[in-house]
Amino acid sequence: MCRSWLTSSVIGILIAAAACSGSAPKEPAGVPAGDKAAAPTLETRWLRGLWANDIRDQLATVGLTCKGPFQEKGTNVWMCESGTPLVSYQMRFYGSSPGKIEYINAVVTQSGPAKDALALRVFGVLAGLHFDGADQAKARQWLQATMAAGGNTVIGPAKYKLAGDAGRRTFDVKASGSEW
Repeated sequence: MCRSWLTSSVIGILIAAAACSGSAPKEPAGVPAGDKAAAPTLETRWLRGLWANDIRDQLATVGLTCKGPFQEKGTNVWMCESGTPLVSYQMRFYGSSPGKIEYINAVVTQSGPAKDALALRVFGVLAGLHFDGADQAKARQWLQATMAAGGNTVIGPAKYKLAGDAGRRTFDVKASGSEW
């Protein structure tokens, strides 16, 4: 009986205190007054809205066959490849689940007279992937302009990196908050 009286008293005090306070809840530190409709912070550890099947489907359009996922150090890994005696296409993408893709890595190796058009064939597909905040046109334009020299850029929520020479080129697409 003593416990129920104590519990009722505590609940009553809390209700009375809330009703009498008359003040609005305080904003967290660092939030300007009146900015209650601020946009929520987007998750940046993965490319939101991009699924493993989206990548597989797009790579199939340029002749790559994908397998996986396989487990590698607690992470899902999908592997895609295709090739001829003169050109090899290898692509891997990583994520904690099929809907949380963090990192995509593609390598095109050529022997004989190397042509950037062969690497652009696969890299252009990857630059054109659809995910929240992506700007496919800008990513493809950057890729074409940077093909010879290589480089890094950030477009929307993704980091892009192009490296290598005409004989072996690598292209990475990574979520900006990923630890990869």
